[in-house]
Amino acid sequence: MTSAKALSVGDVMTSQPLTIGREQPTSTAREMMRTLDVHHLPILERGELVGVLTSHDHERFDTVDAYAVGPDAPLGEVAAEMVARRSDCAVVIERGRVAGIFTSQDALRVIAGLMP
Repeated sequence: MTSAKALSVGDVMTSQPLTIGREQPTSTAREMMRTLDVHHLPILERGELVGVLTSHDHERFDTVDAYAVGPDAPLGEVAAEMVARRSDCAVVIERGRVAGIFTSQDALRVIAGLMP
C-alpha cells in the first residue's frame, strides 16, 4: 500500500475534466453539470483557467476563484491548502492546460483506499 504522503495530486486526480468557456451561458453549464452529475466545472477563457463553477446540490451554483496546482504537487500539501481555502477542488494544470481536477471526493477515495 502506498502512503498518502508519497502520492502527488496527479496520481489521484480525475483526468481530462469537463470544462466550459467563459462566454457560454450559465444555463449550458448547469445543464452539463446536472446531466453528467459533476459538481465542479473549470471555466476557461481563451484556453486559460479563470474560475470554477461549483454546485453541491444542482440547485445552487457559484463561481469561485480557481485553486490551480501542477500534477507533481504533493497530495498532502494540496489537501491542506484546500482546507485552508475552504475549497472543494484543485484544478490541475500541466503545460498551460487543464489536465485534471482533484476534488474532495477524490480525497475520500484515497483515504478509503488506505483503510484496512
